[in-house]
Amino acid sequence: MSVEGSVVIYDNISDGRGKVLLEGFPDVGLVGSIAVSFLIEKLKLREVGYVDSDLLPPVVAIHNTRVRDLIRIYEGDRIVAMFSEIPIPMPLIRPLSREIVTWAEKHEIGRVVCLTGLAEPRRLDIETPKVFVIASNERFTEYLASSTGAETLKDGYIAGINAELLKVGARRGSDVGVILAQSHFNYPDPGAAAQLIKHLPKIIGEEVDITPLLESAEAIRMQMRDLMRRTAESMGAVQKSKELELPPVYL
Repeated sequence: MSVEGSVVIYDNISDGRGKVLLEGFPDVGLVGSIAVSFLIEKLKLREVGYVDSDLLPPVVAIHNTRVRDLIRIYEGDRIVAMFSEIPIPMPLIRPLSREIVTWAEKHEIGRVVCLTGLAEPRRLDIETPKVFVIASNERFTEYLASSTGAETLKDGYIAGINAELLKVGARRGSDVGVILAQSHFNYPDPGAAAQLIKHLPKIIGEEVDITPLLESAEAIRMQMRDLMRRTAESMGAVQKSKELELPPVYL
């Protein structure tokens, strides 16, 4: 168990040493959520913990008659995954970000990698979304770029919990990275999630067939439309629209 402020992480992880933590919270296009939930299923990851906080709404998820926590932790041979059923509430973003990095350090998890979408206004015209990486330090950015074959994000904004995780990682000297695929802003995008997964084999230690994800894309969009609506509402509170802008250039 790990505690910081009003956030508590309960787990019974067998051994986190050297593993990578994949975070997939609802965000742009639900790309991270779709990708991580698909990996949890296909890699048969074990549920090993959950996050609790008085900043979470008084809600539980019900799956196959089982009561489930909203933010859950899963473990496999090479990776640990963190998945949320709901958008992360604004007041929870900072304490949860700090606690995730603290918790990963405690378990000697070597790297934290956030999977998400990068809003692209012309997404409908793009058949194969580009994938970008950025990290809390130059060394880890270079590692992610070489391991995934993705481009480095040179200019732009990142908002929300992924931004906070990057800041915490940079300030603590921890390896925290974000991998982004071009995506619809407020429409579930399984195609972008599939592109992310295609770039992950060297990160997670194995290839995963994305064909089932692409074949069920329309069903996933329908299933996740309510979550996307709630996520779109929460994105306004954390200024996710800033990600559509380029930052000013300082000479």
